[in-house]
Amino acid sequence: MSESPRKVGRRPSFKIVVPVILFCTYYPYSWLILSKGTWTSYRWTWIKMWPALPGILPRALWFHDLSDGLALAGMYLISCLLIALMIYLAGLRSWMLVTVAVLVFVLSAVNSMIAYAFYRA
Repeated sequence: MSESPRKVGRRPSFKIVVPVILFCTYYPYSWLILSKGTWTSYRWTWIKMWPALPGILPRALWFHDLSDGLALAGMYLISCLLIALMIYLAGLRSWMLVTVAVLVFVLSAVNSMIAYAFYRA
């Protein structure tokens, strides 16, 4: 008796994975440009920090004693590592893309609410 070959899950294209993960990561922070108010230098500073905002919670927890420049570099590093890991995981299988995208969106939304609290403080 011959065995039938196992179905191997398809890997999604990185042309799909990267934009989906980046959208799910950064869309929750769109309040930076969509909220009403004046465009002060404080707001522009937060807009410039937008790529690093996924790392704001680790900065608040562990890097609060560092200088702002070094802490911002840590935020960028953490953000890049987290996004690279999520892109890798989402690229493994199609079902992983959906799972990781939903998880990233929910966690980014929570992190965005924390960032908004810091912004308003």
